[in-house]
Formats: sequence, C-alpha cells, structure tokens
Amino acid sequence: MKIQYQLTFILLCTIDFFTPPVKAQQVYLSGTAKASIEPQPYPFSVALAGYGYPRGGRFSLDWIKKDKPEISLSEFGQSLNWKKQIKLKGGNWQKQAEQEKIISITRYKGRLFGLTTNDELMRLELRQDNADWVKIAKFNGLSYNIHLKAIAISKGRLYGLDNDNVVFEARHKTEGELSVRAVAVSTERQTVVIVGADVCGFNHNFITSVKAAVAKKHKIPASAILINASHTHFAPSTQDWTTWGSHQLPDSVYLNTVLKPAMIGVIENAIRNRKPALLSFGRGKTEIGKNRSLEGAVVPYDNDVDVLQIERKKDHHKTVVFLTGCHPVFKNEGIESFTISPNYPGVTKSLLEKEAGITEAIFVQGCGGDINPVTLDHKKTGNDLAEDIKDILNRPMEQLSGEISFYLDSLNFPVKPWTEERILAFRKESDNGKEDVNAEKDVRWADLMLARYKNDKMPVKMPVYIQTINIGNWKLLGLSREAVTDYSLGIKNIWPGKLVSVAGYCNDVSSYLPTSRHIQAGSYEGLGSFFWYGQPAVFPMDVYEKIIDQIKTQNR
Repeated sequence: MKIQYQLTFILLCTIDFFTPPVKAQQVYLSGTAKASIEPQPYPFSVALAGYGYPRGGRFSLDWIKKDKPEISLSEFGQSLNWKKQIKLKGGNWQKQAEQEKIISITRYKGRLFGLTTNDELMRLELRQDNADWVKIAKFNGLSYNIHLKAIAISKGRLYGLDNDNVVFEARHKTEGELSVRAVAVSTERQTVVIVGADVCGFNHNFITSVKAAVAKKHKIPASAILINASHTHFAPSTQDWTTWGSHQLPDSVYLNTVLKPAMIGVIENAIRNRKPALLSFGRGKTEIGKNRSLEGAVVPYDNDVDVLQIERKKDHHKTVVFLTGCHPVFKNEGIESFTISPNYPGVTKSLLEKEAGITEAIFVQGCGGDINPVTLDHKKTGNDLAEDIKDILNRPMEQLSGEISFYLDSLNFPVKPWTEERILAFRKESDNGKEDVNAEKDVRWADLMLARYKNDKMPVKMPVYIQTINIGNWKLLGLSREAVTDYSLGIKNIWPGKLVSVAGYCNDVSSYLPTSRHIQAGSYEGLGSFFWYGQPAVFPMDVYEKIIDQIKTQNR
C-alpha cells in the first residue's frame, strides 16, 4: 500500500512537471450602451439623406387622420389669417411667403411654418437674419397624400385641415428603429470606444464636438473614440448636402437635441457600464453585396464579415460588433423611400438579439463605397447577413489578449480647383432650365465654388483621416469618407494572417474615397459624387497608393 502511494505521488509530480502551463485568457473591462435617435414630434418633418432623387427631396412627414382631434377649427382659422395674427418686425419673410404662395402660417419655438398652394410645407428661422423659407415636406401621393387648406400647431403637434374640415396629425413615417450604439473596452492603462450610428454620414466638425464633450468629462482623447456611420439612406439628414438645395440641410433641432446628446450619452454610459469581460474575434464570408461600379475580369469585393464577441464574465451577457462593407440601400421608390429605417443593418441587429442569444449587436460599416446589395429586399439582406454571423459565432473564435492602443492621423491632399473661367462655363452649360436634378446640382456646385473664390475661402486641402484602435491582437482601422472596397483589401494585405478589420465612414463622410480605376473611368465614385458632396476637386490618381503607403510607414 505504501509503495502504491509513492508511485502515485511520483506519477502526479511527473505529469505536473511536464505539462505546459495553461495561459489564462486576458480579462478586459467592457461596457455597452444604446439610445434611440428617432426624430421627436418636433421637428415635424425631416429630410431623408442618401438620394438626390426625386427632385425636391424625400421627407419623413406622414399625415394621420384624427377622428377625435385635439385641436379646434378656430386655430386653423387663425393660421389662415396669418397677416393679422403674426406681427413681426424686420426681414422680408412676408414678401417671400407671398412669392412661395403660402396660404397658411403658424408659429412655434422661434420658427414659422407655412403651407403652400401646391401642398408643400415650408419653415422659416425667425432667429436668423435674412433667413429664407425652406421646404420641409411635399405631396408625394403616399405618406403625404392629402390636399390641405390650413395647418396649425397645438401642444407641440402639427395638424392639417383639408377642404372637408377633416383633421390630420403630422407624424414621422418610420420603422422606429434608428439607434446609436457604443462599446467601451479598457485595460488598466487605456480605454477605447467604438460607436455605430444609424445615419448616412456626418461632418467632421460635428464629430469633433461630440468627442470634445466626452474628452472634457472623461479625459478620453479623441483618437481613442471611433465613430462610424452605417450610411443608411433612410435616416434624417445629418450633414451638409449643400448642392442638393437648402431643403436637404440638417434640421438643427434634430441634430443638436436628438443626435448629438444621444451620441455623447451612449459613449458616457458605455464607459460607466464597464464590467470584466472576455473578448474573441471571428471572420467569415458573406454574399450580400456586389461591386456596382467596376467592370472587367477582376472586380474587387471584400466579402469578409468580421465579428468581435464580448462576453461578460459574471452573467455571460454577450455583445457583438460586426463589420462588413455594403451600402444600406434599396430601390428608391414606393412608400419605403419615404420611411425612416436603419435598412439591412437594423434587420441584422434585431435578428441577432432575438435569435442568437446576443444582448447587444453593434454594426460598423466597412469599405462599402462601391458595393451594393445583390437584392433590393433589405430584409432579405439583413437576414442573410445574420445567418452568416451566427455561423461565425457557432465556430471556435480567436481569443484577444494584449494591451490597448490607439492612433489618429490625417493625410492632406492638396486641392487643385477649377479656374473661375471653367466654373462659369460649366455653370452656363448646366443651367438649362429643364428642372433636371443633376443639372440643378451642378449649378449649385458652381455657385458654391464661385462664392468661395469671391470670399477667398477655397479649401487648399482635402484631408483623409486614418484612425487605428488596437485591442490586443486585433486591429481596427477606420478611414474617413466613403472608402471603396479596394482599401479594405489593400490594408489587410499589409498584415497578412493578422486580425485586421477595416471600416470606412469614420469620423467624417465628406466625399467618396476612390482609386485611380474609379477616377480614370469617370465613375460616380471617382467623379460625379464630388459635385454632389460639394467638394472643391477630385482626388489625385495616386490617392490609394499614398494612403496605403502612409499606413505602412506610420501605423502603429
């Protein structure tokens, strides 16, 4: 018996000595948060971003018949007698109202709202000197399918009255699912935040203000916060589409009282919600997209789907951040074209949370500048992508370990603007009076450039922002602008075999980011889109090579 115990002891010691130590998976601190960015009843209607068609814009306004209206007919009578009811000094708003054929006017929170004889709604900012009336809704036969004789506002709600004295309430036509979501990940030394927002894009100065607010309160530098736009074409306008017309500019109420506080709030809450968590990474493939622009034997499309899984240690709640590059669009017709929607990313997020045991799903748009869905059914696209992600989650994933670091750089491309003579000739050629959307856009672009020359404000550079977030052995590299799929493929090739994900639409969506192939072909991504975006020039032929070289030599 004694010998047996000795042999057992020797055997156990031998096994313990020769068995390599098991490396413990690194524990990070991670927190998530989300907030709705649905427009509130006021503002009453917002322009939807992403398409220049139909002419005159797409708006969220939906008229709902009220069987028991909470407004009296006398209030509509007041709006019809607006010349007597609204007495204001200064400005030429009344003369403009007559020119716009406005027949009914009501006032609310420093703004006038007017109804025209051709079933358009207009807005005037009273706090702005020499402000012009701006269109905020128009008859489209679908969501706006009634003919009104008067409008009025009561208890913060906009109402319309038709010729039969039937009352309608203005609401937003929406799926009700627009959101902004954030995940914060920390070690003892550093914290980074990744934000995904259901918007078409944003201006750099807007994102700078969001990051500055967070940095002031939490001491997290701007370079540690990556903000990505899903680029849905069915969200309220949130950036300057100057050449589309004044109706396409963002509503300041939505921008500053809904979107901005929601962005700041989710970042702060994600930081507050941090708990110990394990991180892992997986990659699969998808067939949801195709290259819409390039032709030939080799047409690029990075169809990778990257998934970052975050599992809290205590309760095993799982968050996933998923990334692929594909435009969130469908055919711009029918009632869907006037409906606020996160498009396929929203469908995918919802399915993952309902069917895959995911507590929070966050979408990051990849380099989808020239990639469109293969189907016009965004629900099918979202479902197909959800299945691809569930397949990744059901396979072994690579554990993340290591320190956190971040880096933000910019590459400034010198602007070579057209001469004033060329712009004037272009304007004359475009000003054909045929009410053509493209021609009108070109005229506005020419006027914008001529005004910049006159005021000596022509931009001298076009910056591309390059942001890197390293979480252990995973690198997320975010590019500004609408980066085409080649950038994702090229950047991944810099680190073959490594865990590298590439996002476009980060921090600034001020134009496309094409390659020489797009520029030479004169494609929308390489030429025409720069007029739509109000850019002073297109990028040089070697824009792709310079960005790749910058990342090779400077990236950390």
